[in-house]
Amino acid sequence: MSTTPLYTVEYSVPVELSAAEAWAKLSDLSKAHLYVPGLTGLDMTTELRTGVGTSRRVFQGTRLTLDETVVSWEEGEGFSLRLHRGEKGPLPPMTEAWFDYGLTQQDGQVLLVNRMRYRLGLGWLGKALQSLFIERVAANAVRDTTLAQKLYYETGAAVSPEQLATLRSEQGH
Repeated sequence: MSTTPLYTVEYSVPVELSAAEAWAKLSDLSKAHLYVPGLTGLDMTTELRTGVGTSRRVFQGTRLTLDETVVSWEEGEGFSLRLHRGEKGPLPPMTEAWFDYGLTQQDGQVLLVNRMRYRLGLGWLGKALQSLFIERVAANAVRDTTLAQKLYYETGAAVSPEQLATLRSEQGH
């Protein structure tokens, strides 16, 4: 059990879909590159397509890759991806990281609820970096992913940086 702090950032937004429609889109792990900002491609790396053990490799540009493996799956509700590089952890200074995609219903609306959880290495320096900028970068990434996910789910079209910027502005960010 790790003694380093577990940091968490979360963002939620209503989506104009039924819970069943939203789950059908959320549970398709092969489409993240159409809405996650910065991703340029995606390869499924396991024969599994849903459930614990399903894994994919995502690409940012031509050189940066990250593996995402499902470590928990709640049918109709969401799942957690462990972020890693093969047998290694996520990109430093993170030592462990997870991205949780979820759905919930509130006041008759379906909400996309996404969260990033992570631990940092480097001791006191990691804590300082968290305060100075990592928390803000992680929070912005979760927010942008959630907003772009909403737009993709509602339109079925890949989300451009310009569309994301417009949606961010409409949401007051």
